[in-house]
Amino acid sequence: MATIIDSPRTQLDNTVRLFDNFYNFDLVVDANQYEIVHSFFYEMTKNKNSTDNFTLLIFRIATLSGENPLNLINYLNGKTNLEINSILAYYLNSAKSKTSLYGVSSTPQPNQNVQRNIVL
Repeated sequence: MATIIDSPRTQLDNTVRLFDNFYNFDLVVDANQYEIVHSFFYEMTKNKNSTDNFTLLIFRIATLSGENPLNLINYLNGKTNLEINSILAYYLNSAKSKTSLYGVSSTPQPNQNVQRNIVL
């Protein structure tokens, strides 16, 4: 998307920037590591789309945290699906915009006194 200098900053403009910043994350990964991570998630999901998304998530987490992706997979190995979901939701929430939370069943309620004082 082209950037226009001095354009008005609307709510839609902020949304597009968050979307673009999330998906324009360039990664260069080792092919052997990619195959190991990809096969780990394919054995779990048996779905190509889910496998691709989880694989990308592991490499994104590894890049942001400076951790080896194979160490992350070794940590997930042997865990139940519920534990893996919780761990990946934690990492996904730390790697994305703070506008929403994944894996949270009850949303935190805002303080009513503060909520009334916010002017948009």
